[in-house]
Amino acid sequence: MEKDVPDFAVFQNSRTFKSAIWTRELGKWHHCDKEEYPAILILVTLLRESSDPESTMKQIIRMMDNGDAAG
Repeated sequence: MEKDVPDFAVFQNSRTFKSAIWTRELGKWHHCDKEEYPAILILVTLLRESSDPESTMKQIIRMMDNGDAAG
């Protein structure tokens, strides 16, 4: 039986401020700089509190692609 592989995963340690992001596309963890911790925390919080995380992530990606932070 094949295991389901998520599109992405985020690891954060609030004690050490270490973060890493895993994507199925790359198939490996990308370790982030300590300075990126707050931005990743915002992203994770938005997704966690969203009633539709997949749609929220797609909207964030669209805004990043368009360079439009205001939506």
